Amino acid sequence: MRRLRDTDYPNAGGSWLESTLIGDEGLGLDSMEQLGALGALAETFHLDDSLLNDAPPRTVSDWVDLIMQANAAGDGRMTVATSGSTGSPRSCIHAIADLLDEAAFLATQFTGRRRVVAMVPAHHLYGIIWIGLLPDALGVPVVVRTIGAPLGLTAGDLVIAVPNQWQAMHSLIRCFPEDVVGVSSAGSLDDGVATGLLAAGLARLIDIYGSSETGGIAIRDMPATAYDLLPRWQVLAHGEHDWQLADRHGRFFDLPDYIERTGDRTVRPIGRRDGAVQVAGHNVWPERVARELRMVDGVADVAVRLHANGRLKAFIVLQPDRDAANMSALIEQIISTRLTDPERPKSFRFGAALPRNAMGKLEDWV
Repeated sequence: MRRLRDTDYPNAGGSWLESTLIGDEGLGLDSMEQLGALGALAETFHLDDSLLNDAPPRTVSDWVDLIMQANAAGDGRMTVATSGSTGSPRSCIHAIADLLDEAAFLATQFTGRRRVVAMVPAHHLYGIIWIGLLPDALGVPVVVRTIGAPLGLTAGDLVIAVPNQWQAMHSLIRCFPEDVVGVSSAGSLDDGVATGLLAAGLARLIDIYGSSETGGIAIRDMPATAYDLLPRWQVLAHGEHDWQLADRHGRFFDLPDYIERTGDRTVRPIGRRDGAVQVAGHNVWPERVARELRMVDGVADVAVRLHANGRLKAFIVLQPDRDAANMSALIEQIISTRLTDPERPKSFRFGAALPRNAMGKLEDWV
């Protein structure tokens, strides 16, 4: 609906009863939007027209029935999209049985939880597994919370969030209630933030390594640096100095990162293969951002990196006749239209040349 209307869809939040009408009297979809929604469901859950009834779907329960019929044989598939912030998201197809198996294993790791506190959306794979499938496997309810409003955490909560949300909680929560467990994914969680959260009383903080293409790959209890592979996976040599994932069905998958193998079933990521970084759970490419900034009239060269605060930062070399103060305002104005929120650098430094070490290689700056 956001794509069709090019704006936020007001009925996206909250709970939909199965009896909720899809049309004007309920979700407010007109006839063309209903076709678009049905097409999106068909793409996501691999539906086909043999499942359709004589009359088109009228209620939310009609949508649910179609999905359940498509998966009645237990061999259903689901397509999710990557979380990239530029271009068209890539489609990733998963056997629903694999996702259910992952949730069933994770449920054995989180016994004693009384509810799941959801701080991430359910339409990306992280949310599908952790706030869709896992609560069902645990037999516990889900509550939705947003940072900036009271979280109302209680003993037994399992909090599902992304790194920038954990960073905010590190600043906002002085003392966690007893027996609250946290889960983080969709980006690197800063060790200092994790240490602070645990010092504030968080019982456990679990970091999940995975991708939209693979689902969960490995898991670690902070502050450990190595991740333990989930049962589905093994890591096999791929060439002389590389590794590849293999699942129990003999299928092979590329790892999203270069890794260091630290044990028989433990790994440590050491750098993205595609040059992407994650900002607020979105893949962004610093080199693409740098290219956009180099197109600004008056900019001679640019370097973009991930800042310690989780946002991008930019080092900008101006042409000799340009003033940094005036150019800063121009750059801010231009990137507000050319870049998405996760892509926009929040820290700018100007200099006569990009910072390089004695070997001439680009190096970091403060």
